[in-house]
Amino acid sequence: MLTKRFARKQLSIAIALATGGLMSSAIAQDIAADDSEQFSPASLEEVVVVGRLQSAAASLTDERLELPYSADFLGFEAIARAGDSTIGAALRRVTGVTLVDNKFIYIRGLGERYSNVTVNGAAVPSPDLARSVIPLDLFPASIVESLKVQKSWGPELPANFGGGAIDIRTRSVPSGPVAAVSIGTGMNTESDKGLTYPGGSGSMPQALSNAISRYKGDLSQSNIFDIENAAGNTMTRDDAEQIQRDLITSLNRNVAIKRGSLDPDRDIKVDLGNAWDVTDDLVLGASISGAYDEEYRNKNQTKRSIGNPNVNFSDVERSVYEERTTLAVVLGAEYAKDNTLQLSHYLIQNNADEARITTGFSNNNPAADNIPNLKYATRLEERELELTQLSGSHRFGEFAPLAELEMLSFDWFYSDAKATTDVPNATTFSGSIDRNTSPATPFISQSSTAGQFEFLSLEDNVESWGGRLELPIDIDGRELTVSGGWWNSEKSREYYGYTANVGTTATVGTPQTVFTDARINDLNNAFDIAMGSGFGNESYVAAQKVNAAYGGLDFRMTEEWRATVGARYEEYQQAVLPVNLLDFTGVFNQQLINQLQDPNQTFAIQNDDIYSSFALTYSGMSLIGANEFQVRFSVSDTVVRPDLRELADVAYIDPELSVRVFGNPNLKSTDVRNYDLRGEFYYDGGDNFTVSLFYKDLTLPIEQVQGAGSDDDTVLRYINGDSGEVYGVEFEGLKTLPAGLFLSGNVTLSDSEITITSNNEVTNTNRRLTGHSAYVVNASLGYDSPDERHSASLLYNISGERIFFAGTSGNDDAFEQPFGSLDLIYNYYPTETLSLKVKVSNLLDSSREFEQKNSSGQNVKILEQDVGTSVGLSLSWKY
Repeated sequence: MLTKRFARKQLSIAIALATGGLMSSAIAQDIAADDSEQFSPASLEEVVVVGRLQSAAASLTDERLELPYSADFLGFEAIARAGDSTIGAALRRVTGVTLVDNKFIYIRGLGERYSNVTVNGAAVPSPDLARSVIPLDLFPASIVESLKVQKSWGPELPANFGGGAIDIRTRSVPSGPVAAVSIGTGMNTESDKGLTYPGGSGSMPQALSNAISRYKGDLSQSNIFDIENAAGNTMTRDDAEQIQRDLITSLNRNVAIKRGSLDPDRDIKVDLGNAWDVTDDLVLGASISGAYDEEYRNKNQTKRSIGNPNVNFSDVERSVYEERTTLAVVLGAEYAKDNTLQLSHYLIQNNADEARITTGFSNNNPAADNIPNLKYATRLEERELELTQLSGSHRFGEFAPLAELEMLSFDWFYSDAKATTDVPNATTFSGSIDRNTSPATPFISQSSTAGQFEFLSLEDNVESWGGRLELPIDIDGRELTVSGGWWNSEKSREYYGYTANVGTTATVGTPQTVFTDARINDLNNAFDIAMGSGFGNESYVAAQKVNAAYGGLDFRMTEEWRATVGARYEEYQQAVLPVNLLDFTGVFNQQLINQLQDPNQTFAIQNDDIYSSFALTYSGMSLIGANEFQVRFSVSDTVVRPDLRELADVAYIDPELSVRVFGNPNLKSTDVRNYDLRGEFYYDGGDNFTVSLFYKDLTLPIEQVQGAGSDDDTVLRYINGDSGEVYGVEFEGLKTLPAGLFLSGNVTLSDSEITITSNNEVTNTNRRLTGHSAYVVNASLGYDSPDERHSASLLYNISGERIFFAGTSGNDDAFEQPFGSLDLIYNYYPTETLSLKVKVSNLLDSSREFEQKNSSGQNVKILEQDVGTSVGLSLSWKY
């Protein structure tokens, strides 16, 4: 076998250290220097510890070397050492990867739509209201066995591949007794004081839901009067108005925002498991783990309009309380070491409760008047992912009907998952405050939208299944591996939204003094209620189906050369239909039916294609000082399809940056040609170095551009460009240093270009791709004490400025500025079972900043958001 040429022990240490510094560099050097593996009795205990860690990293090392396609891995030890609480945060350590909004991964400068995420190889739904891509902050790092980031495509992956494919491999059943408990706390320098409100629980009132149905979406006084009298219910105008008032009082108005101290962070994790030898051949295992954490974070913002930033600007006080609960249950069985079954169930809940106060000025309300516009907003978002997976791995062995099939292996999986998101009550109250009085006098706007109550619900269901067969064949001492399989997924999504607008002329006061039961029920005060956001449809339904079959040949032609070819047939079906929940006339549905009959309709698509790949690998010894090296080249054709959210003809608010986004049902898929050349070099003492060259040719790339909006409202939409390309070089390496120190990290240098000639509104028709950074740097300086009681890491991550959205109407593109994050992690191990961890994040106190140059050549900082420095402390006990 070709990989036997490599010193497995040395490579395991090298790669493990490069991805997180799992072992003492001094021990790594000792092991590398002693190939005879002869140890004195005095060092036996130390060898056992290193062997355990080495074994955990070795499987990832083997997989990285065995893959004909370029991939990077992170194991659970590396994630734990870095102190990352979520998968998104952990992936920042991978070469060429940047984390956006703490949720979404950009690989090689391509946005989150170009990244495909699976869990144990299965498609999973997304509970994110703004994107169909799953947010990676949803997954806690505690359930992860390893993370695989594949950057060059192979046929076993979905054809929807651009920057890379991320596979989250969850923890399997333990091989022996496991018991662990961890408790922690923390704080953030920007979040000691902030905003809170009494509560946002509940849902759309049943009275309002019934009224929408009964009054056909029209809650005006005159319509209520007409419908009730037409139904034989004698009613006066005052009676109809009282029905309106009852509907208003049914809304949750317990949203009085106040300023005060915020609680510190809290978290707890528990992990229990065991394995039992039932017979000599049969082993059963089980584990159960749970985690809970909560935190407050202030995310204060300053916004300026691109047209006139000195006149149109606002300050946002924003506090978010986030709570996450995770439950994981895993059952497994192993028979004769060649057959394994595993049943896993995960329940992940993530709630975010936000309070916000915005003060701002505009052309109609200049700062000189000292009466800023004022908005009070609250929002509770409840996200949940429930995932059940059954998988098996089998090697025929002695049960094979023919001797030639003894090495035939079969892996399969079935996955059923549901993601839900509910916004049971998001409120916005508009007004102003007169600072010329003492004390300042607050007002509620005299408008039909003085108070807005938003109700959203999302349900995303995905069923996914697949299998893979692999058979190695000996041909005159050379190995040919034949593989093939199938992969399927079926997805359905329902997204429903309602907005209730409450108008009033009783303006002096705050929401909690104006929208009281007493004032609303007093018919002498003017109040009104109406449905609709004013931005078009708020709802849609969608479905997606993928049926795929693939095959490949992997031929080890000589000890040095290996060639791999593969192809994947994929049939793709998708439908996205807008829904008007307030249309009771049937006009909207009839228009939709008529549009669906048009041969050029864009609501439903169906296509199929064959996607291919080729890889060539050369392995050898002694090149540029390296003991071993491996060089891979690959080329493939893939596609990146618009996600369901981008295709839906619906407007929505991106909750993170408070910008309005419109979908585009006319978006086309992006065809991608991928080229990748990668060299890996391994040296004495565990040092290693990897360099990769990549090039991607894009046809009809999807871009986010600026749309028409008001002075204080940024609007974004999606369009297709004509063509694009991304190219660059990645460097990754590890260097051991004296005194237990080691330096590891990676650098990506790249460029991109997109051409847009079909849209004359875009200011720059030739520019970099949206979301692309010219450089990404992830560096780590680590230390392991010789007595193994102390370890520390200093981690630095930064990416170059990237286009947030493309400018139009003469305004330049908007750029998110570089965010340099410096983190410090220290671990103390007083005993073999106890550990203490201290983590300080964002030591440089960096903030998020977005800049855009307007048509007058003025460079405007259109958005700033505070982040703060976070400090965390955790104590862990492990059996």
